[in-house]
Amino acid sequence: MAQFLKVGAGAAASGVTETLIPIANIGAITSIANAANLTTITIQMANFQTVGTYVITVPGVTGAASQGTTSAMREKDAADALNAALAANPGGVVSTLNAVPAFYQVPASGSGGDDGKGQSGRTVITKAATFAQYATCTYTA
Repeated sequence: MAQFLKVGAGAAASGVTETLIPIANIGAITSIANAANLTTITIQMANFQTVGTYVITVPGVTGAASQGTTSAMREKDAADALNAALAANPGGVVSTLNAVPAFYQVPASGSGGDDGKGQSGRTVITKAATFAQYATCTYTA
């Protein structure tokens, strides 16, 4: 596990483009919620020097009826990204929290075979995946 979790956002209107969160001082991930097209990750710090809360927001991540996705699936995407970042870069200094999917890729329907693969075993993609970037990462003591 790295020493810091890097989030590609800062406090709103602060001009900060990255926030470093000391991983060793994280006490708990208290919530990951998706509502009104906004996913919010809340991290509670536990160390006596950094008792407080980080709130990370990701706009543009919502369940899409056309893809059969739900808010719970979007919350899982955010949890998966956070867990991957916390486990990455063992012995390193910085691990980056990567963007979460905003819209999954869409393969062509009926592009051949029972496995959905087209000619030569390739799957044709009709719409590429898009990813939502983190909007804010705010620390409150």
